[in-house]
Amino acid sequence: MKGIVILNLGKKSELSKDIEYPQNVCEELGVTESMLTTVFEEHKRIRTGPNYLEMQIKRDLSVASFFTGHSSRHFIGKGDHVITVFLSDEDILPRNFEGQVRRIAYELLPKRKDKKFKDLFFKSYQLLERGELDAYWQERREFEHEIGEKKGRIDDLAQKVSLLVSDRSEHLRNVEALKLEVAELYSKLENWSGQMADLNEYNANLTSKNRELTRLTNVQKLALDQKEERINNLKAKIGDTVEIEKGAEKILIEIRKIKKDNEKLNQEINKLNETNKNLKFQLLKAKRDSESIPNLELEINQLKDKILGATNEKENMRRLLTDLQNDIKIVREERDRYYKIVKGSKPF
Repeated sequence: MKGIVILNLGKKSELSKDIEYPQNVCEELGVTESMLTTVFEEHKRIRTGPNYLEMQIKRDLSVASFFTGHSSRHFIGKGDHVITVFLSDEDILPRNFEGQVRRIAYELLPKRKDKKFKDLFFKSYQLLERGELDAYWQERREFEHEIGEKKGRIDDLAQKVSLLVSDRSEHLRNVEALKLEVAELYSKLENWSGQMADLNEYNANLTSKNRELTRLTNVQKLALDQKEERINNLKAKIGDTVEIEKGAEKILIEIRKIKKDNEKLNQEINKLNETNKNLKFQLLKAKRDSESIPNLELEINQLKDKILGATNEKENMRRLLTDLQNDIKIVREERDRYYKIVKGSKPF
């Protein structure tokens, strides 16, 4: 073996030398950056996970290289690193050489920030050169186990696929039936969509009416509250309603009495009117008789005096009746006012 180098893949996918042994071995062997990039590109071509390769990079120089895998996916030890061992034509690698390089990646790379890393790196290379490193295959065994499980799943899926293919004709019939059912469901869905649109419109109208009713209810409630407040104020001013009812009853009794007096006065007025008519008739008769009987002039004058007295009495009765009517009107107004305050009902 001619040396070893560890390459690091930066964040910008730039490949750089991390550490090499012996010092400046790449320069001494004439290994350029493009050669190292070619090795890394070959790793990427194989797969993105951990992989091992052997290739010749110059006429008299070959390499055995191990890529740890990308850090964003599955990797060994530390991701985005390449461990490249430079070989001469006389080197014969053991069968477990890949496992030994894997051991360096698994145990050494996680200790990169350790102060003794260089010493550990030199010792690991010396053990690798003597073939004394234990091979690390745990990751490969896990990978092979995972492949076995996936292969078993693939076999199960293949068997299921074969069963599905054998039943393809039946499935096709079921598919056609399902297509018809889906078409019917789409038709029903369209009908339901139309009904839903009507229901949404109806719901919007009900919501609008409900809002209007709520507004009117609030307005009516406010009006009722105001009326109730006014009633309470009136009750506070009125005081004892029992006394007011008694006063109203007394007023009603007086009104009835005035009505009776009014009826009597009307009867007397009617009698006076009848008497007046009789006197006028007698006066007219007397005038006719006076034309033939001059001595009756005195009697006529007497009758005129009686008529004048009756007329004066009638006028007095009319004035009295007018006064009574005014009193009745005042009493009625007072009675109505009391009823509005106490009961809020019309007078009988």
